[in-house]
Amino acid sequence: MEWIQQNVSPTMQYIILAVLIMCIAYALWVSLTPSGNKAIAKAQPIFKTYSKVTKLAPLGCPQPTNYRLCDFYAASSSYSVFPGADVYDYISEKIIPMAIKAGVRLVELDIYSDVDDKPVVGLKNQKLGTDYAYNTVPFDACCAAIGQNAFNTIASPVSSDPFILSLVFHTEKTKTINAAAEILKTSACRPYMLDSHFSYTRKNLAIEPVCNLQNKLIIVSGGSAVKGTLFEELVNLSWSSSHLRRMTYTQASQPHDQDELIDYNRNNITMVVPDIGNDLVNYNPQILFTFGCQWIMMNYGSIDTMMELYIGEFQENSIVLKPAALRPLKPKKYKKPTMPDPAVSFQPLSHTSPIYTVTV
Repeated sequence: MEWIQQNVSPTMQYIILAVLIMCIAYALWVSLTPSGNKAIAKAQPIFKTYSKVTKLAPLGCPQPTNYRLCDFYAASSSYSVFPGADVYDYISEKIIPMAIKAGVRLVELDIYSDVDDKPVVGLKNQKLGTDYAYNTVPFDACCAAIGQNAFNTIASPVSSDPFILSLVFHTEKTKTINAAAEILKTSACRPYMLDSHFSYTRKNLAIEPVCNLQNKLIIVSGGSAVKGTLFEELVNLSWSSSHLRRMTYTQASQPHDQDELIDYNRNNITMVVPDIGNDLVNYNPQILFTFGCQWIMMNYGSIDTMMELYIGEFQENSIVLKPAALRPLKPKKYKKPTMPDPAVSFQPLSHTSPIYTVTV
C-alpha cells in the first residue's frame, strides 16, 4: 500500500479505486440480479427489431370462407422462453409476450417435472443429463403470459388470429401432466380454448375452416405420456394422429419422398422443430415452405440470415395462405361425351332382300 502511495500519482490511485469498485459492483449485480431479469434485459433489444421490419394485420375471415387451417403457414416459435441464440442461458416467461408482439401465433413449450412434481418449462437433454437453461419457469406463469397477451389487441397486432400452443411433455409422471391440465383450465387461457366438440382430438382440426378458429386457442400435444391423463381431454390436435406430423428440420428438409410430403400437406399439417445443437441459431426454412410444411418453428431470439428469410414470409400477416399449387388440387372436370352417330356405328348391320339375308 505504501509503495502505491509513493510510486502512483493520486489521480491514478483514484482511477484504480474506481475500477475496483465498478468490478465489485458488477460482480454483485451478476450474483444478486434475478435470472429472469437478465433474460429480459438481453431479449428486449432483440425483439424490438421485429416491429421495425413488419407491418402486421390480422387475417380475419378470408374469402372464400372454406379455407382450412392446413391451407395456411403460421408464424411459429421454438425455444419460446429463451432470450437469444445461446444455450446455457437464463430463461423467462416474459419472453413469450415479446414473441407474441413480434407476430408469433404458435408457441412451443418443453414441460418437465420439478422436485415437487409440478410442471415447469425449460430445456434439457435428459439422456446426457444436461440442462440447456440455467433455470426453469413455472408452467402457470407461461399460461398467464399467453392468456393475457395472445388475444389482447394492445399486446398483439394480430390478436384475432388462431393461436396454437404446442406442449411437449418430457415426463411420464401422471401427477405432473394432470397438474398441467388443471393449470390450463384455471388460467387466463381458459376463455379462448375450443369447446368440447374438439376435445380428445374428436375432429380433424387440420381441415377445420380457419374462420371457425378466430380468437381461439388450439392445444397441440402428443406421445404416450398424455394417454389416460386429464390432459388428454384438452388436446385438440395430436402428432400421434394421422392428421399431424412432427418432424425435425433434418427429417423434413431431406424427406425420403418429397412428393409424398407435399401431397400429405395438402390436407394435413406438418410441424417442423429445430435440431438442437451447440446453439439455437436458425436453419433455412425456404425448402420447408416449398414442401408446404405449415408450422416451421424458428427461434425468434436469434436474428440471423435465416430469420430474415422467414420473416419475409410474415411481414404483413402471421397466418399466410399457401400457394395454390401446395393446396388441394382441384379435380379435373370433363365434358359429357356426345353419343356417336348411329349411321357410322360399328355394330353389326343386317341387310334383307327377297333372295337373302346378310349380317355384316
